[in-house]
Amino acid sequence: MYEAFEAGDRIIRVINNRSQTNDEQRGYDVDLAEFNTDKSTVYWRHISHQPYHKDPPTPPGPEEVLPTGEVRIYTMIVTVKGPATVRALQSVKHRISTGTTICLMQNGMGQIDELNREVFTDPETRPTYMLGVISHGVFLSRQFAVHHAGIGSTAIGVVRDLERHPLPPKSPPVSLTEVDRKRMYPSDQDLYANITSRYLLRTLTRSPILVCAAFPYLDLLQLQLEKLAVNCIVNPTTALMNVPNGSLIGNSSLAKVSRLLIAEIAAVMRGLPELEGVPSVRVRFSPERLETLYIGVAQRTAQNSSSMREDIRNGKDTEIEYINGYIVRRGEEMGLKCVLNYMLMQLIKGKSWDTRDAEGQTLPYGVSEVIGKATRTDLSGDRQVQLEERGTLQRGEPGQMEKARPSQRNGRDKNDIL
Repeated sequence: MYEAFEAGDRIIRVINNRSQTNDEQRGYDVDLAEFNTDKSTVYWRHISHQPYHKDPPTPPGPEEVLPTGEVRIYTMIVTVKGPATVRALQSVKHRISTGTTICLMQNGMGQIDELNREVFTDPETRPTYMLGVISHGVFLSRQFAVHHAGIGSTAIGVVRDLERHPLPPKSPPVSLTEVDRKRMYPSDQDLYANITSRYLLRTLTRSPILVCAAFPYLDLLQLQLEKLAVNCIVNPTTALMNVPNGSLIGNSSLAKVSRLLIAEIAAVMRGLPELEGVPSVRVRFSPERLETLYIGVAQRTAQNSSSMREDIRNGKDTEIEYINGYIVRRGEEMGLKCVLNYMLMQLIKGKSWDTRDAEGQTLPYGVSEVIGKATRTDLSGDRQVQLEERGTLQRGEPGQMEKARPSQRNGRDKNDIL
């Protein structure tokens, strides 16, 4: 990729599809990942744009340079796919400190929880997180040439770290110390205490092309949840049906599926503890309003192909674990079994033939477990599959089947659902 960047004179092009104006930008520094022979260690080699600039860049100060010669990272914008987030941040973890601000601009939710669990495990040394919710439409015509197909907006804000700033109790205390007030009821000034967060906020909001505005955390969270609700329906459905977004409109059968999904999604979003006490949450995340949002997005992007559909068509990892999977996980925390979202998640995994998680996953309710072992060279090729059934009933044990099905008529259990 770096060779292609060099071959293109180190230029990044942003092409406005409506006006066909080509905005060319150059002068970018590059950090190139270099691995040792067994790829266990990565070293980031800094390549300056100095040859393309009249004035030499200001060299980093001694406190900014690590013993390896690498430079500390103070602000970072992450745009990789959800499944690659942990791997990407692990490679630069040693260059990140509590003074760093990381802005995640990705589909889905749950990446921050994963980073805290696997990369930045210590809350005291953890960086500050920001979120970006983008509604622009863009696509790549070739490497380093971005087409701005649809004008949208960008909402950004600092994330509330629940380990640093836990949610307050349901019954607020009579009196609070200043320390407890900052922990449980942080102001925007408290959340933006990191100077790098303020710098990144100012930089992004001053970019006209981004149409960027800052939001308080709770407002930003609700915007992110609205986008997630739409993605939970559009992305997996278009990927499974292999159709553009507009094909979901006017199909009565798919409308029934979307309404069942929306009912689960609305139940989870209305019950999130982070939104407890926020006015109008039940109205904002009602099934009727979420359906209106979904239909509106499907109509506006009728000719577009969803990112999940394109991922499957190109053999890439999907972000289903961070879209419908997030609803499933949050539902389980509240005691809700989101079986439709779970089923959709497994169908997407099956369509993309993700065999890495095939073993050891239990089905909902723990009724039985079927483990498939398969060897494949092509999705359309022949496969040898061995199935091993695991359940509570022993084969050939007399009387067990009668106990399991106490009443049958014409060969059908009276409790069976037609």
